[in-house]
Amino acid sequence: MLFKNYKDIHSLWEVALHRVTKFTKEVILVTYNGDSVSRDYEVHYRDLWDLAADMLRNPCLFPHFSFDAHHFSKFDGATFVHFVDKPFTAQDIWDIQSQLPPGAKPLAYILYADKTKLSSFGTAKGYLVYAHLVEDEKLYSGKPSWVNFKNTVWHQSFAWIISLLASKSQTGQWFECLVGIKHWFFLCILILSADFEEQGVFDYIFCSCVILWPCPVCLIPRDELWDASKTYRQRTSKESRALVNTAHAKETLEEREALLKEQSLHFIENVFWAVAFTCVFRALSHDRCHFNHGGLWSCHLWVKVQKYLGILGREAVSQVNKSYEKFPRWWNLKHPNKVFSVTFTDCSVHEDISKVMIIYAMHDVLTEHDSLLGYLLLRCVCLYLEMDIYAALEVHTSDTISEGQHTIQAFMALMGNFPKLYMSTHIFDDIEAKGTSCNYNTKPNEQMHSHLKDWYLNWTNFKNITEQILHIDHWLHVADDISRHISDFNEYSQLKLKDTGDNLQEDDDPEDTVTAIEDGPGIVSLDPSLHIKLGSKQAAQTFAFIESAHQADVGLTNFRIKLNDFLNTFLPACNILLPGGKRIHFKSDDLITECRFLQVNYESLVDWQQHTDYLRIILGHLIFLFECAVGNDLFSLALVHPFDLNLFRAEFFSVRSIICGALLVQDGNSLDYLIVDTTDMDMFLHVRAMHLQAGHPVRI
Repeated sequence: MLFKNYKDIHSLWEVALHRVTKFTKEVILVTYNGDSVSRDYEVHYRDLWDLAADMLRNPCLFPHFSFDAHHFSKFDGATFVHFVDKPFTAQDIWDIQSQLPPGAKPLAYILYADKTKLSSFGTAKGYLVYAHLVEDEKLYSGKPSWVNFKNTVWHQSFAWIISLLASKSQTGQWFECLVGIKHWFFLCILILSADFEEQGVFDYIFCSCVILWPCPVCLIPRDELWDASKTYRQRTSKESRALVNTAHAKETLEEREALLKEQSLHFIENVFWAVAFTCVFRALSHDRCHFNHGGLWSCHLWVKVQKYLGILGREAVSQVNKSYEKFPRWWNLKHPNKVFSVTFTDCSVHEDISKVMIIYAMHDVLTEHDSLLGYLLLRCVCLYLEMDIYAALEVHTSDTISEGQHTIQAFMALMGNFPKLYMSTHIFDDIEAKGTSCNYNTKPNEQMHSHLKDWYLNWTNFKNITEQILHIDHWLHVADDISRHISDFNEYSQLKLKDTGDNLQEDDDPEDTVTAIEDGPGIVSLDPSLHIKLGSKQAAQTFAFIESAHQADVGLTNFRIKLNDFLNTFLPACNILLPGGKRIHFKSDDLITECRFLQVNYESLVDWQQHTDYLRIILGHLIFLFECAVGNDLFSLALVHPFDLNLFRAEFFSVRSIICGALLVQDGNSLDYLIVDTTDMDMFLHVRAMHLQAGHPVRI
């Protein structure tokens, strides 16, 4: 295809735009406080039903849909244990489907809302589905009537976004899916993912610690926020709607406000009332990104930690900085150069700082003797980390939910009372109702903000930015759709051309099939890729060269002789015959291959699925990783310095004996090392199980 100019390219783009649901523009008119002239606001949105239809026709996405509620259990060796992970395994979708006509299916939505500053000066903002914000006017700012007005604009704008969703939630919608089967779908909103402030807009309550009922989910009195041991009546859309309707009948503004004050509500019609099988208060969900990492930690605990460290003086700050700098790098964890006196806006950075570094860098500085309040604060941080890890588990059983609830109660007993903290008490209610927290965490959606800012700064002329940004967004979606279709077609074509003779014969048993890899003339190794994989192989070197190149490393002293002794013991213990029935005796000119990459696959305790570690050895320091030939077999081995031996001891291990990796940090200036059990959820459960087996206390 030949393009002669920009017009040709633009015309072809316009032809392709129909492949993805387009944005629609609507103008809403809202009157403020009885003004004679209505104010108009624009809202740009994609129709939610059309978006769902696009997905139901998408061959890549459709196999991942589940239209029925499920109840899963796993046998733990003694009994079957119920567990939840995805929303369709939790209680709410089960309750919704139980209310539907026979044969009908729920089609549940997860909606995310947040605002972001597009420019560094904050003069341009994006909100939700790229709708304009109602900016404060100095004349009215802070007045209850203006707050109600802004919420009315928000809800009327959102009404356009969910208009078709609301109608189809009442009567249902027949739709023929990709596989040709027709389903009767009833649309509903299962999850609302948002920060605390946006949640107050969703359910139109005054989210503040100075009101009588500050929680957007339940009716807890303001003075009881500190007590996590009690439960309070849940808010419901039905009850709130009745209260607002009653307020409409009141003659004066004072009477209305007095009535709505009983539940701290705004005097507006909530858009979510129109959606069947949807309770806005039930759909609101705990957001680890903003509530924990970007709220409780960054705005409260982290601020106080720096305060008490500063009281101890520059020497203490310098000691912590040095400990932090020496903290080992770890795969998939951020490690900024400085953390003190630096402001981070990325919640994921705060998450990594809190869970793997602060306790281990400060435990010998904020001691009970030198800083009693700082020491007690670190205890609070430990409980916070435990609570956050339980909240982050990607699969939950009744046992982990119970343990998490006890952790929250212990943490709340040490902390003050403010709404975002109290919201933590609803974490495990959300998990039982809607699945694990990754289903409604705003962290994945926060990544959209960087694209918006990039488009605003580099792709627009800073005029009429809404239309420009939405056009860019639509073009990129269309390009992605076309690219995926091309990739699918290429993959299909390659499968068609593949020689069927390369496939396993029908009488072959995959269980008995072993893959052999040629590593050299007459040398064959069994493929260990299901468990371990070595990579970054260097050129083969002699034992003499290896020992000469590592003379300064005590662990490699007499490397060849020690390897002979190890293999002569290890192979018979594994029922592997020695070559020719004779003891192994490597010569100095024999070759081995150094490897600098190790991938270990293991079963996670969290979700019982295969996970992967990289270049990490459990409770040991990797000195040398290599492959050596013994007879016609190739063995993958590692020379490791175990942390439970003295500094100059090193041992050989088969890399296939490695289970998974662990991060250890030196305990101050001593020779002891601490296991960092907060690197990931699996390690947390492993270390906790080890403590329980040893009879150690598992909570402060």
